[in-house]
Amino acid sequence: MEIQWPLLIFSVLLGVTSGCFVFLGVGELKGKFKDVRFMGALIALVCLAVGGCVSVLHMGHPERATHLLGNLGSGLSKELFTVAIMGIVSLVYLVLAKKEYPGASKVFGVLGAVLGLVLPVVAGASYLIAARPAWDSAALPLMFLGGGLAMGMTLMAGLVLLRGKASEEGGFALKLALAGVIIMVVTSLAYVIWIAVAPYQAPSRSIERLVAGDLAVMFWLGVVLVGLVAPTALAVLACVKATKGEGGTGTVKPSTLAGYMFAACACSVVGAVVLRVIMYGVGTSVEQFIYR
Repeated sequence: MEIQWPLLIFSVLLGVTSGCFVFLGVGELKGKFKDVRFMGALIALVCLAVGGCVSVLHMGHPERATHLLGNLGSGLSKELFTVAIMGIVSLVYLVLAKKEYPGASKVFGVLGAVLGLVLPVVAGASYLIAARPAWDSAALPLMFLGGGLAMGMTLMAGLVLLRGKASEEGGFALKLALAGVIIMVVTSLAYVIWIAVAPYQAPSRSIERLVAGDLAVMFWLGVVLVGLVAPTALAVLACVKATKGEGGTGTVKPSTLAGYMFAACACSVVGAVVLRVIMYGVGTSVEQFIYR
């Protein structure tokens, strides 16, 4: 299937919003990360807005996007409503981040985190089509969620280490980032396994294309090495250095750890993009298999 770049970009930016707000929501529950609340919420809101604007370019007539409201049962309508609600919550939380209303901030922060978990799943669920076997599994929306958690949480952990209270909150931020990366690895591999076991196997959507075929370079280099191994190694390395210090000194500069996190975020973004390109590549219709 042809790559739908507007939808691909939309899902990646949506993931960043998701991961940022889950991170901030956990911070609200723990009473942490107040110094980066505004920046994190701003990044999340900008990604949501840009992603939403880009996504309508997928439509033949973007000016008719509001017509989706007439079909509340469609996946696109659910996406539109979820994005709209997330946008409102993000904007309110952004305003509260500059104020001293701890109760309200906690409510909207946790609400944003819940929506952050729902958002990528709703976006991924719109691809669940029985006619496209390589997509028709819960592993696909979970892959969207895992990638989003890794991208957003590593980005936010980097901000905490650069602009927040690194000495007090840096360790916890790194643990959240590592958790996000591990979830990304598990959900990404789960989706790859689904491609291998999906029904109605055909050469166009076989695991052989990823392992040794025309998609092998993208898969091994873009997904496995850059998208999964590198973020995991960087997150683990950052956690180890934060605990043991660097070069036997027992200490490490927060900026160094932030660099690891931003690099892990960049690698996660690359992996998310490449895995979605592969997703479109194997998203051929079962009808081609039956009637050819």
